[in-house]
Amino acid sequence: MQKINKILNIMTIVMFVVTIVLLGLFYFGGELPNSQYSTPVYTEQLLWWSYLLFGVAIVAALIFPVARLFTRPKEAMKSFIALAGIILLVLIAYSMSDGTIMNIPGYSGADNVPGTLKFTDTILITTYFLGIGAIGAIVVTEIIRRVR
Repeated sequence: MQKINKILNIMTIVMFVVTIVLLGLFYFGGELPNSQYSTPVYTEQLLWWSYLLFGVAIVAALIFPVARLFTRPKEAMKSFIALAGIILLVLIAYSMSDGTIMNIPGYSGADNVPGTLKFTDTILITTYFLGIGAIGAIVVTEIIRRVR
């Protein structure tokens, strides 16, 4: 167990350092020449790194509860309940999202389609819910700590 924790700590530090380096390159690495808008040179690398981290988080969120099911069944149920809550939250956000095509003067790109707009709305609404939940958890925790 100690060896696994050491490996996980090293992986966390490596991911943090790579993230800091990519953010530095993104902000201070210059801009693409002849672009209509201000576009940092390392945007694509930062996006791919974000996709990779997101994929790792999804895999970890799915694999660890299953592994815990065999080692600690009671705690695994808590993990599955949390996972079901997140899935429910995303489904609620999806039902609230709108796929209406927008009227954007001067834009003729391929992303103004109902599927993309519904997906984007779902991500935004989910982020709003999670942000509000995080702020609420901080406030409630502080109130409980003061009352005790």
